[in-house]
Amino acid sequence: MTNMWPYLRQRETELFMRMQIYRESFLNQALKGHDRISVRLWTSPDNAKQITVAIRFLLTQLYFSVSITNETHDQFKSKIVDAQEIILGELWSITVSSTKSMEVYYVLEATCEVVGRSSLRASTQPEDSPPGLLPIRADWSAYINAQSSLSSPINVSLMSHLKWTNHEEYDRGLSRVWLKRAQGEGVLGEIKRVVAERYVLACVVANSVSGPWMTSLDMAQAFNGMAPCLPEITQSMRVQLFLPAHHHVESLHFTTCKGEPLHPALAAVQTPAREYYIFRDNGMQVGCEEDGVARVWMQILGCDARGRLSCT
Repeated sequence: MTNMWPYLRQRETELFMRMQIYRESFLNQALKGHDRISVRLWTSPDNAKQITVAIRFLLTQLYFSVSITNETHDQFKSKIVDAQEIILGELWSITVSSTKSMEVYYVLEATCEVVGRSSLRASTQPEDSPPGLLPIRADWSAYINAQSSLSSPINVSLMSHLKWTNHEEYDRGLSRVWLKRAQGEGVLGEIKRVVAERYVLACVVANSVSGPWMTSLDMAQAFNGMAPCLPEITQSMRVQLFLPAHHHVESLHFTTCKGEPLHPALAAVQTPAREYYIFRDNGMQVGCEEDGVARVWMQILGCDARGRLSCT
């Protein structure tokens, strides 16, 4: 008979270490130590990335709460009870439970931005809805159904839907010159590329992810203050992601211009216009070179205006 006790002890140790690292993080402190994740998820029982995506979802929730209200007020009384991968490396469903309801959020893996949500208490879909229609915008629903219906993922990633300008110098919004330099950095360069792609997805025009559906051309014209094109009645609603030119990535760094390490949660992205400070884990901005890291994030992270870890 196989002795499973060593394996059990190993899993218990893994669970304890993950929870301990989280408890000591700025995110747990900002959420005032509330138990926001089901104990079951800490072992990532169904997918190795489950706990990573769950924590990223909390970070994105905190980001928007702080960005909208400039506070970390206690609105976090719900708990993440499940996280399931819908499309490999691209989309997840996050199930959140509260005292009043249970909701499912459909999110991008890279940023955990919400593309749709539904309540598990009562269906919000009309009875005559087509089979397989998800309670999210039509383009995302069609994309998920198309990818899920395949026996194996097709060689077309979400980033292939990205539209950007200056294809000669940039590949999906990333400087071709910098990408070559990053390749020479081995594992570190690959990590930088992944973080840079998160920044790109975090910076696409808002209508790319949620709100009224628009074509990439419409988003580009609206962004430049021009009237949108006349809609085509027969036009199918496909996922359209548009990245403005001033968010093209020239380079990404984990140190300051003087070589000093940034806070472990931060990275610095150089764009054609300026440098931005971003979260490594979801690509979202917390400051820029002119103003430094925003004061509210300095307090939450425990860093200075230049993104360096504070000594206090």
